[in-house]
Amino acid sequence: MMLVGQHLSHNARRFPDKTAVIDGERRIAYAALDRWVNRIANALGAAGFRHGDKLAILADSRLEWLAAYLAIVRLGGVAVPLNYRLTAAEIAETVGDSEARGLFATASLRRELAAAIDLPLMVVLDGEGPDSLARFIAGHGEDEPAAAVAPDDANVILYTGGTTGRSKGVVLSHANLFWNSLNEILDTDMDEDDNTILATPLHHSAALNCWFLPHLYLGATTTLLRKYSAELMLRSIAAARVTNGFTPPSMARELFLHPLARELDLSSFRRWYVGGGILPRQDRERIRALLPQVRIFYQYGLTEAGPIVTVLKEQDYERAPDSIGRAFRHFEVCILREDLSEAPVGEVGELAVRGPSVMREYYKRPEATAAALHDGWLHTGDLARLDDAGFVYYHDRLKDMIKTGGLNVYSQEVEYALSKHPAIREVGIVGLPSERWGEEVTAVVVPRDGQSVSEAEILAFGRERLAHFKVPKRVVFLPYAEMPINYSGKILKRELRQKLIG
Repeated sequence: MMLVGQHLSHNARRFPDKTAVIDGERRIAYAALDRWVNRIANALGAAGFRHGDKLAILADSRLEWLAAYLAIVRLGGVAVPLNYRLTAAEIAETVGDSEARGLFATASLRRELAAAIDLPLMVVLDGEGPDSLARFIAGHGEDEPAAAVAPDDANVILYTGGTTGRSKGVVLSHANLFWNSLNEILDTDMDEDDNTILATPLHHSAALNCWFLPHLYLGATTTLLRKYSAELMLRSIAAARVTNGFTPPSMARELFLHPLARELDLSSFRRWYVGGGILPRQDRERIRALLPQVRIFYQYGLTEAGPIVTVLKEQDYERAPDSIGRAFRHFEVCILREDLSEAPVGEVGELAVRGPSVMREYYKRPEATAAALHDGWLHTGDLARLDDAGFVYYHDRLKDMIKTGGLNVYSQEVEYALSKHPAIREVGIVGLPSERWGEEVTAVVVPRDGQSVSEAEILAFGRERLAHFKVPKRVVFLPYAEMPINYSGKILKRELRQKLIG
């Protein structure tokens, strides 16, 4: 089994002059990146950092982020990627929870945290000042540091979004990440000639674990977007001849609706990965009309699983169009009843997953770890069912299931039905307090640009496709900019409820 640090050194020997990373106008080859990472790792060693020490990274998606991460894990340290969209207080809480002893940050973010964080080591990733990365590594050699790193050693602590309360640190080992990379490579046809584009932030498990690391393992190329916009992503695909990339459905719609999508040469783009929300058939058809050569891989996962669990491949779509696909090659899935017995085919229960990429633990949270991991199975907190061909059908988060009039309504089932309406761009279903129903099924809708649709029309559309108790009692319309959607494309149900309740 090859460790993350070895991916880089191995490909520095195989492809010394091949471009490893593209960051705007900057390009770095594998051999040069390897030497740079060694200098950072040696500087960390000279500063007293050792195996198992935690070091945080707070920056947008830039070359220095990747170099710092690779140096930390090459030395045997544990990287703690931080979400730069959080407040200074939230970031400080995460740093404290992780017990990080050092921080790599951009100058602007470092200034914002000046009053909240004081660590033994603070390195600024941009600029030339006394705390800069350039000053930190000055005088340190390019030879690889001697470090005893084992497959089961922690590689990274990724903090969950915290949308349901205080976020938890997911500890993933080098082995976890290796198997996650292998799953992606084998089941989605990645190869060394690929150039993947990272449009979501590197502190998100999808960008780091599912696209950067598999391509690093292969010796392929990674193109970074420091800040996503549909225009920048389309121009980058065309200019860098990008072959694949991930977007949530909301970003996918922004891309294929953008005028540049029909003007630029996107013929290099062969695989479009989608996850984190519903991708209706009409959106698939628009993608195919725009890019006839592209294959769509619809994926499901969660950070605790490494993160990727299932994939619906292009060739399987017509067999199970409403599913989230089948388990990846080195994964098992099952559906559990409340008594933890296995549910039969077709019955809805909690989705549990098992495989070598499942997390080691929640950092310093033994009770939460014990609640999530039973007999080797990770309990996802998601409701789903299996068919007799092994396809998984997602129903809802356990916490998002709506109880109305004594009956259970799965919000995603309603969202999927309404998303088929040609005038609906985004839809979120939530349960709001109701004296009569307990919870009232409510649809929050963003119409497609240039199209109008009435509440009565949406409700009639729903009645044609859903049991009467599942049809929303009312519809609320929002402009796209006001729909609470996070950086990974998920509608934030808790924020949506708060917005409606006031």
